[in-house]
Amino acid sequence: MLGLIAKGSTNREAAAKLFISEATVKTHVLHIYAKLGVNDRAAAVATAFDRGLITPGGGTP
Repeated sequence: MLGLIAKGSTNREAAAKLFISEATVKTHVLHIYAKLGVNDRAAAVATAFDRGLITPGGGTP
């Protein structure tokens, strides 16, 4: 999910790619925010990158 956020996917696009509902995507995104201690997508991507959770291309290391 974090990789899709980093690549700029909307909730709708992520839901379609993962074959889940937009509501499920939103729940996952909110959980990611909570775990990273951030409030928005940009901060989540920046924090994940700083922690080595994703690479500059949005993938996992």
